Amino acid sequence: MEMGDRETIIIGNPNAGRIRHKDHLKLYAEILRAGGLDVEVWPTERPQHATELATLAGSRLVVAAGGDGTVNEVVNGLESDATLGILPFGTANVLARELGLPLKAEVACKRILSGRESRIDIGVATNHEGVERRFTCMAGIGLDAHVVSEVTPRLKRFLKALAFPLAAFKVYSEGDLPTLHIEHGDDTYLAQFAIVANGQYYGGDFRTAEDAALTTGKLEVVLVERVSWLLRPDVLARILAKKPLDRSMHSFTARELCATSPGVQVPVQLDGEVWGRLPMSFRIEPAALKVVR
Repeated sequence: MEMGDRETIIIGNPNAGRIRHKDHLKLYAEILRAGGLDVEVWPTERPQHATELATLAGSRLVVAAGGDGTVNEVVNGLESDATLGILPFGTANVLARELGLPLKAEVACKRILSGRESRIDIGVATNHEGVERRFTCMAGIGLDAHVVSEVTPRLKRFLKALAFPLAAFKVYSEGDLPTLHIEHGDDTYLAQFAIVANGQYYGGDFRTAEDAALTTGKLEVVLVERVSWLLRPDVLARILAKKPLDRSMHSFTARELCATSPGVQVPVQLDGEVWGRLPMSFRIEPAALKVVR
């Protein structure tokens, strides 16, 4: 990747993960400037602000500094000829793991300076009103969206990764989850929980589907027919060993699919942030995003 004095924008969430002050963003900007980039820092001030800022970045290199939520917001504002870089400061950093990026800030800066550009697929969710939103790694339907809604920023800050299993236990203990109808072509599958994956990683370094990758042009759909099956000793052991969930559950590949929950409102999360409720459709856009990796 040609660096020179390339115009670069850092869009950062000062309150995400390990970042606690805007001066941290300035520090990483200086590292990138020392490597030859022409850098501006645009801190975010509210939810969805990163998307607004990204729409103003044009075709520049846009570095998302924060967690998966910040990365998702930036991706949803980027123009087609912009390039995404990542400084991963979140809890899970799923896209950074998919791309094989360093999780330490200073090393991640060096990767932005020396890395290569490539294109990856993007998932797109469309709600019943026709509103679209992109996701880079996964959409979760049902269980995990309920869990995400239970984990407040304060809880995540103090408990870190432990916040999610505790919230999952709370959601599970409250009773059975409704049945989802997952429609793919002429087939309809029933499940209590579904993951629409664009990549392998989930919630950190757990894995969903063995063959999932950011460049296949397909989504990997993993169906959990009964949430209680996740607690079976054989399945739980595989999950804790970081083996792909699709080895234990039914799965299929798709370029597009629909999900409904007749008579019940079921939430959906995209890249770890709740976004709307069913019904919703999902599709893949091959090679739609340019990234530094």
